[in-house]
Amino acid sequence: MRKAFLGPWHPGVEQAWLYSLALAQQHTGVAIHHGVRVVNHHHLTVTPEHDNLPRFLAIAHHELSCAINTLLAWERYDQPGELFDGRATHLMRLGDDAAQSTQLLYEYLNPVAAGLVRHPEHMPGLTLDFDLWLRGGLDVERPAFYFSDKQPPVLRLHVTPPPLLYLAFGGDMDKLVYSMKRLAEQGARELRSCHTRPVVGARALMRLHPWSEPRTLRETRGKRVPSFRIGARGIVGRQAHIEAALETRRFRDNYRECRLARKAGDFEQVFPCGTYQLRVVHGVPVAEPELGTGLLTRPGPTLRDVQAMLAQRAERGLEPPAAEARLELVDRAREAVLHEAAELCEQASDGMDFKSSTEGQQATRPPAAEPPQQGGEELGDRQGRPAAVVGHRFGKRPEGGAGGPQRVVTLRDRRRGRPKGSRHGSDPPA
Repeated sequence: MRKAFLGPWHPGVEQAWLYSLALAQQHTGVAIHHGVRVVNHHHLTVTPEHDNLPRFLAIAHHELSCAINTLLAWERYDQPGELFDGRATHLMRLGDDAAQSTQLLYEYLNPVAAGLVRHPEHMPGLTLDFDLWLRGGLDVERPAFYFSDKQPPVLRLHVTPPPLLYLAFGGDMDKLVYSMKRLAEQGARELRSCHTRPVVGARALMRLHPWSEPRTLRETRGKRVPSFRIGARGIVGRQAHIEAALETRRFRDNYRECRLARKAGDFEQVFPCGTYQLRVVHGVPVAEPELGTGLLTRPGPTLRDVQAMLAQRAERGLEPPAAEARLELVDRAREAVLHEAAELCEQASDGMDFKSSTEGQQATRPPAAEPPQQGGEELGDRQGRPAAVVGHRFGKRPEGGAGGPQRVVTLRDRRRGRPKGSRHGSDPPA
């Protein structure tokens, strides 16, 4: 919903996020490698050990949505009902170790690329970062709101390294963590040099009103959404990318044909490997994965598989991966982040301009004594017409028409219904 519901406006937001992830992990066994909250969305890197990734996401998002709604009620804010909008969660398959390392760096540096803070460690709240790989995770206490007393009072949230990246470093966790932290430092410097406006800052982020949203217009749809990432460069990388693209096209064409045949009455049609929802909900027959084929639909190795592989190598007296291979992997990840720094900043900062629209707002209590007289702070555009007006819902609403603002962002609280005079009763009104 573009709102700052996942921002650091209350300590309970972080606690609910961590406990929801731990609860979903307990039910599904999905391995979590990294995670970060970025005010109005969050990023995760995971590896499912079974074909239940959608169930993991359903549990985590349902528990988190209910918990945040309860917390908003506790703090006397309006409740949105559904925390997330109707779009499907973006899932992207990481095809090799270089893709895993590059994606981890992008996630970890996302607050810097979005212009929220200058250093990733300045982001308020906990990030499931590389240091947790050495500790194996953390213990999460059950929040005092929403979650039932029947739930465990403390849950262990396991955080482990990605399997292919762990294999590339031969199981040497110290070198892996050190390399990722060095890459993160270099990437943060490059991202900071690409920014043209001051960062929001940790203090302003902690003062965010939960109903705040960016002053930029809602992002347009219809753009290409990547479903896989290949980190290898050169001929090998291009060949792998072509194979993955062709496999994606074959899957979609086959799936479409099977779906149309089933609608026509052919219930014996076998759907392609990788079909999930129709198999779980309607029990359609699905083809088994073929060994040695399919980069995207073939299950990748888990951390247990990689550890067993390294143990077998050690028993046979085989040498671990050479240092040159690790250095080449690190160089590829550094190259990718430095080369795409400007693009990452543009992509991450789109819809993250919270600074001007949240100045002076408090995190837990609305300014009920002296509401804004003219609807709040006006944010102008290049044509002179106010692009957005941000104000408290008890304040006077701005006049419409040609000289009025393009958007009205109303900060809602105290759960007293919709703002008066609103045609649509939404935030912001269309």
